[in-house]
Amino acid sequence: MSKKIGILGGMGPMATADLFAEIVRNTPAKTDQEHIHIIVDNYPQIPPRVPAILQGTESPLPMLVESAQRLEAAGADFIIIACNTAHFWLDKIQKTVKVPIHSMIKYTATYIQRHYSYFSGKMLLLASSATIQTNLYQKDFYSLGLNLCLPREQDQEIIELAIKKVKEGYAETNDFIQQLSTILNRYEMEEGIVACIGGCTEIPLLFPYLKTDIAKINPTQLLAIMAVEQAKGIILTNKYPSPKSISGNVS
Repeated sequence: MSKKIGILGGMGPMATADLFAEIVRNTPAKTDQEHIHIIVDNYPQIPPRVPAILQGTESPLPMLVESAQRLEAAGADFIIIACNTAHFWLDKIQKTVKVPIHSMIKYTATYIQRHYSYFSGKMLLLASSATIQTNLYQKDFYSLGLNLCLPREQDQEIIELAIKKVKEGYAETNDFIQQLSTILNRYEMEEGIVACIGGCTEIPLLFPYLKTDIAKINPTQLLAIMAVEQAKGIILTNKYPSPKSISGNVS
């Protein structure tokens, strides 16, 4: 019998739905019954993570703990978090539950280091300011010798606006797709980046619409595949996207 996956979500709802869809899409199943039991706590009332970190506003930790404990009580065998910035509190949340909470960020770094050897080149991090300032990606990536490039301040403003628009419900019609595409192409030319990292769960929702030739690494997708492997006790080597064709969809 498969293990039950618990998704700590709502940050935001579209990103949570995307993670759920990635799990379903990457589960080898021919019938409904062969799919995995997934428990989703879509809890959008959790206070905003970015201002909590950068400005000291209301901490989301109590509600994050509440959600994790609710998932554990509902029978989840392990928990994954559908928000990169919320990983800032992962260790504190983990202390309140007995089931393991798997880190999307740590797994993304480990997977790239093991399987994408050609990524000795630079990868541009597309994430919230809070994720960048708390070194969530830098810590795990630099420890494995991965070359991570951070956006300049004016470019980070565009990234934040693009994220905000996704939270408002705009992906394909996001006002900042063209500017974000321009940023990626400029960093490819000027900084030599070979890939970008969707370091905010809203960013991969824009991947299909970005006009760039660089690889687009989707941590949501990698987390989903890892969760399927953990739940079913299998290895899905055929499900991982090739380094040359990472796009947010399984190749």
